[in-house]
Amino acid sequence: MEIPGRRDISAAPELDDYRPTASAVERERRRLARDIHDLSGQYIVAALFRLDALERASGDGALSRHCNEVREMLVQLSRELETVTSGTESAAPGGADLITALSGIIGRWEDHIGIATRFLHEAARDFRIDDATAETLFRITQEGLTNIAKHAASASLVTIRLRQVAACLVLTIEDDGTGKGRQPVPEDRGFHRPSGIAGMRERVAELGGTLTLERTARGTRLTVAVPTERSNVQQCERGLA
Repeated sequence: MEIPGRRDISAAPELDDYRPTASAVERERRRLARDIHDLSGQYIVAALFRLDALERASGDGALSRHCNEVREMLVQLSRELETVTSGTESAAPGGADLITALSGIIGRWEDHIGIATRFLHEAARDFRIDDATAETLFRITQEGLTNIAKHAASASLVTIRLRQVAACLVLTIEDDGTGKGRQPVPEDRGFHRPSGIAGMRERVAELGGTLTLERTARGTRLTVAVPTERSNVQQCERGLA
């Protein structure tokens, strides 16, 4: 017997049927890309104009050099954002280029921030990194160094190490931020982003890896372990135990 006004749920679509279609996902990606492009472009151009005005008003050679460095960073940021939002290619390196790319960003970070860094890497002869893993390790290194600049600016040395342990690739980023040095960046300067660690954890989890953040006797250590192959997740965990 059919009850008036009652809907027959047996013919209702399952919840899985409400997954966004490919076209909806693509429209959302394009919308986000436009928003990022427009918003970032506004501030980047404004910052470049302010730098030019500051440089002209000061007439100071040392300040002019700093302005040029900041200008180059803003231009590079604009280029990388354009690459990311266009969707044509990733701004992160592929597996074959990871070591070179890491050396590059670590060296530039040291020049810009002024904290000494060491980059150590070791691997077996058959060492292989797929593109997804390379991108994750590259982005985590970027975010880890950014966090040190924001929250451990008193550090005098940062050590980044990439190595192979059993079936894992292990990345560690360690600073001695408890030592003497510059004052930490104030939290009220707009640098506090608690989503940074959460974003790193999500990236690692997608590869079946682990991320730990711990205080040490000398500072802070970030450790990321990802399996060399998706089938090696449990083997990787046992190797690190």
